[in-house]
Amino acid sequence: MKRVVVLFLAILFPYVCFSQRNIKVKGNTYLHRKTGFELPKEIGKFNRSDIHAFDRKKEDIGANYVDGSTKVSVYVYPAYEGYEDRLRREFFRTLYEIVAVNDTEEQEFAIKCISHHSGQYLIHGLLTNFIYNGKKSLFSLYECGHWWLKFRITDNNSNETSLDPIEAQFRNSLDPSILISSNPLNVKVTVSFQKTAFRDSLMLGCVMGQALEKVKWMKENMDSLELQAGIPSLYLDYNIAGVDGAIDFVQKHPEMSSSSATNEMLDFLIAVKNEGYLEEMFFDEKQGGIIIPDSVVLDMDGYYKWLEDHTFNEDYFYDHTVIYKK
Repeated sequence: MKRVVVLFLAILFPYVCFSQRNIKVKGNTYLHRKTGFELPKEIGKFNRSDIHAFDRKKEDIGANYVDGSTKVSVYVYPAYEGYEDRLRREFFRTLYEIVAVNDTEEQEFAIKCISHHSGQYLIHGLLTNFIYNGKKSLFSLYECGHWWLKFRITDNNSNETSLDPIEAQFRNSLDPSILISSNPLNVKVTVSFQKTAFRDSLMLGCVMGQALEKVKWMKENMDSLELQAGIPSLYLDYNIAGVDGAIDFVQKHPEMSSSSATNEMLDFLIAVKNEGYLEEMFFDEKQGGIIIPDSVVLDMDGYYKWLEDHTFNEDYFYDHTVIYKK
């Protein structure tokens, strides 16, 4: 879990208004037109109050469920291609919009990684609880192949210490596997190299080594069904494999020419690895949006102390390569 404190200014994240269209439902269960995803009339004690669409094709939809003072909103909308780190980026982009529109005060978040079995698929998501306009609120997001599944929960009069059980109730009652099976991502992975990868020969070799080790890790540690849901950038070992691939290339090719920027990046990565802080580095840079194995004990205080004498080099976290699936 990562606690993130961010100051949002509404002027930096302008509110985008969507034209909502109410959807009339025949029968008790609504079927998402493109996928067949079901939104029943009732989930536990919650009653569906309305369904609305944000586009003419009714691909981007939302449904509200109410029980007393508690409101649960379920959203399904297109995710298109599956690229590396898309879940974390979409999660924080949406969270920033939520908070920026309604509150410019400092917000504190505890980010959780959620892995959920749905049918034959394993899907991954991110979740956080926070205060929203004075109400307890929860936001979670799951990548389901070419679709996003999003939950928003608000409650101003709950005795529960957490809204997580309500979110789990909805997640278990609905069937996200339908979203994946309707249009799964291709298991085949494509790697493209950005312009920054070509700044010198050592840099290109490093980013190639990084990408190859990540692809190799996927093939050795994941089955095809999980890969149909998304690229596994939430896994700590997936990210560490990329660092190992980059450093291994450097050690095997000391003769290659390089720029000062590449040398500084690699010197920092090697120093972090040698000090045993790779796990802490990724946890910090991913803002807690990364799966940490139970066997790993993070020493964030030690890492931050170490950084006082070492300038953090964020160059490694730029998109020098893009790993994606259609």
